[in-house]
Amino acid sequence: MNSDAMRERPSSVVAERAVRYLHSSGKPASSVRLARELLSLAVADEQQATRVLRAAFVDDPRLIYDDGAWRPAVPAIVGASGVAAPLAPRSDVAFVLVIGARPAPRAPFTMTAVAASRRRGETIVAACGGDCSSPATAPELKAQLRALVDGARVVLHAPPGGLGALESWIEEPLVDPLSLPLLARRRLHKPALHSLEDIAGALSLSALVDDDPLHGIEILPACFDALCEPGETWDATVAACHARGLGVPWSRYAFSRDDLRALPPTPGTYRFYDLDSKLLYVGKSNNLKRRLAAWFSDEAPRGVRGRAIVDAVHRFEVKPSGSDLEALLREAAQIRRDEPERNVQRAVHVRGERAARLRSILILEPAEEPWVLRAWLIREGQLLDSVPLGPRGGGLRRIERILQDEFFDPREGPRSAGSRPIDVEIVARWLAEHRDKAVAFDPTHLKTTDEVVSRLRWFLERGALHDPEGSPILPR
Repeated sequence: MNSDAMRERPSSVVAERAVRYLHSSGKPASSVRLARELLSLAVADEQQATRVLRAAFVDDPRLIYDDGAWRPAVPAIVGASGVAAPLAPRSDVAFVLVIGARPAPRAPFTMTAVAASRRRGETIVAACGGDCSSPATAPELKAQLRALVDGARVVLHAPPGGLGALESWIEEPLVDPLSLPLLARRRLHKPALHSLEDIAGALSLSALVDDDPLHGIEILPACFDALCEPGETWDATVAACHARGLGVPWSRYAFSRDDLRALPPTPGTYRFYDLDSKLLYVGKSNNLKRRLAAWFSDEAPRGVRGRAIVDAVHRFEVKPSGSDLEALLREAAQIRRDEPERNVQRAVHVRGERAARLRSILILEPAEEPWVLRAWLIREGQLLDSVPLGPRGGGLRRIERILQDEFFDPREGPRSAGSRPIDVEIVARWLAEHRDKAVAFDPTHLKTTDEVVSRLRWFLERGALHDPEGSPILPR
């Protein structure tokens, strides 16, 4: 888009209304008349009315005052071909600005104010705004906002979590709102554009942008118009907004990019919830930071299912595990227990030979700091314990007791308090996929508990999951 053309765009809703009014009437109008029609000001003095309008129009180049009357200048919006073209009419577009904040990271967004205007063709036909927390005015404002957005295409500017808070407040969803920040990032190729003030500055639009929603709602339509190509239809704008993948609806979320950046790069599970705190999806990763960043990347390609999850999420929870196998088992247990709406439940077909190999098994995998390794002890379909091992042998005594009591001299009666049933098929598949990262062997293949503990010390001393001959030890 031509940058000079952007600078010629209006920075005032009053100027927008004046241009449309003059085009609609088809004849010049005095300052007294425009002040009355646009601002509801009963000003009898033409000179005084002109001063008021000049201040309100902010030197908009599309408005000319001469011979005691205002008239529209000839529009000159230059497209890519260099030929002047009028902006394509857009009917029933609602511009909505949400103001608020989150008291803490990943806490629910608190909406404090909202403003909106509705444009039909070139005319503002409705506007509303104010404090949405005031008991005296909130009910009326809510009703006005519902009526204003009803049936309109919505252009929205809201902080992360703002759209979800707005939809909860008005008690109905907005239909496919177009995110102004996302459109700005697409069109201006500046990934850091988020605030309305930043977007207006990037478009060289001069306007007051602060916590007053009425100031913001004046500049929002001007920013949108400046980001649209001449003659562009609504569908074309939406397509351009999503040109490099379907954009992430950040304004729906109770979290931001900063929250994702703060996640640990460790294994663990994550849970997605919708606006009503209903569990949508459970997943696991050996790097939570990288996995969640991939879920919420503007550029990430997604199928229908993935897109539906991204659109429905409102907040997430993570639980680091320090172990990839632990994350996998926890994910499977949570999916079975909670049956999240968006998880695909697949039946696990147990292979008898695999289960037989895992009747008695000790698995070693790398552990998070300050530990070196993590040992898994499985016996007869029960996970007896998961023990982290320190560089000086911390945890070996605990393993020694379990080996003696459960593997070499099995006791009668119930298992240890920490034991739980385990899906051996999942463990077998994980081992098959991580042959280069894990060691697994049957402790009873060795003669005594002391021999097993000695082997574990050997691994700790060398910090390598290979046997003395240099090959991984795997179940045979």
